[in-house]
Amino acid sequence: MTLAEAVRALAARIAQRPHADGQREARALVTHVTGLDASTQLSRGGQPLDGHHWARLDALVQRREAGEPLARLLGRAAFWDFEVGLNADTLVPRDDTGTLVEVALAHLPKDVPVSVADLGTGSGIILLALARERPRLHGVGIDISEAAVQQAQANAKALGLEGRLRFFTGSWLEDVDQRFDMIVSNPPYIRASAMAGLAEEVRLHDPHRALVAGEDGLDAYRALLPPALAHLKPGGHVLVEIGYDQADAVTGLARQAGFQSVALHHDLGGQARVLHLQQRG
Repeated sequence: MTLAEAVRALAARIAQRPHADGQREARALVTHVTGLDASTQLSRGGQPLDGHHWARLDALVQRREAGEPLARLLGRAAFWDFEVGLNADTLVPRDDTGTLVEVALAHLPKDVPVSVADLGTGSGIILLALARERPRLHGVGIDISEAAVQQAQANAKALGLEGRLRFFTGSWLEDVDQRFDMIVSNPPYIRASAMAGLAEEVRLHDPHRALVAGEDGLDAYRALLPPALAHLKPGGHVLVEIGYDQADAVTGLARQAGFQSVALHHDLGGQARVLHLQQRG
């Protein structure tokens, strides 16, 4: 079997999955297994594919046919303008989280030192994106999962940001005595009863602890908002990602916690996505 024939065969199988891009995903898997990028695959399409490589590709595509996301097969995913490594304790990044990054950047000056905490950091994508855009930013990423913290540390090192970012295991802001210019979080916010209705790529392959937040999906906000207010510098900001139907409920929790200024931002699809909170109006 030639390389081109293998790509076609793999692409046809992957394309049977709903919403899958067979050609793109097949080429990504071939790159992952052989090290040949897409352009090289095209130029060497007539060359035979090594049998060992085919066996590995066939095994990966069987997992894809069973519903495992491409990012899980690759162990990597793109976000913002970079890629991060993933593990079983980290979510596959969603483009919607870019809305939070955009809102944060609008309130982080470029030329002065700023401090940011990322709660429930996962693979570190939010803090990494902010640090790449703001060279004087220093930050901490906190996650309850030691495996997620290790992955975030590895991602920061791969991007040359380990000198400005620290990651450690913890529950929200417990045992943290620092105050920050900004606190950001993409916390769990799925209702427990809604899990059965999620796409199987999420339901079966993303870590449930990073998705589910109690019966009403609000447990994480109840836990993080009160201490977040106490850990802000004067004039500081809190940005949280929310579910599409949670704006009123989370706004209520924010006001109960003492936040006086609440602004809602929508993602590119028009869905409520980010709440921007401040102590004073």
